[in-house]
Amino acid sequence: MRYTPFPKPGAIPERFSLPAEEYLIVSGQTMEDVTLNRDDIAALSSDARVAILKTLDSRPMTVSELADGLGLARSTVHEHLAVLADADLVTHENARKWRDYGLTKRARRILHPGKDHRIIFLLSTSLVALTAGVLLVASFLRGFAVQGGSVVREPFLLYAGEALLGVTLVLWYVAVRCRR
Repeated sequence: MRYTPFPKPGAIPERFSLPAEEYLIVSGQTMEDVTLNRDDIAALSSDARVAILKTLDSRPMTVSELADGLGLARSTVHEHLAVLADADLVTHENARKWRDYGLTKRARRILHPGKDHRIIFLLSTSLVALTAGVLLVASFLRGFAVQGGSVVREPFLLYAGEALLGVTLVLWYVAVRCRR
């Protein structure tokens, strides 16, 4: 795929969208719905700011924790956090004496572009497992009529239904954990 150059050297359009079909992220996940503007590109142009974003991906941290973990001065980390906050990639809370910095949803989408697709896949798979499990348990409870008018219940249907309902619960748990 050919890209046309910008009209003026060094000019960046207001909105810059990365083509999804050309950027492979992790094991088949493509970069969809991630649109970057000038502020995002400027904020992500520093290696220190990218390292701060990756560090904050694990949990919210204070300026001191970030400075110690990255080996930078606190004033430098504070300046980088201000740039990231202006680009709406970092937010802060005054929960106690110190200010905790964390990622915004926008920053999480930039760091993990394919994560929402995995959650949709997990939830749709769990819906299929739930439906099949309920149908199998209902078939067991209803039973099968045999010659002579008696009803026979096949225990395999109950076991398979319970297993599918258990799989459903596990998939819901994994979807909730992926969302965090």
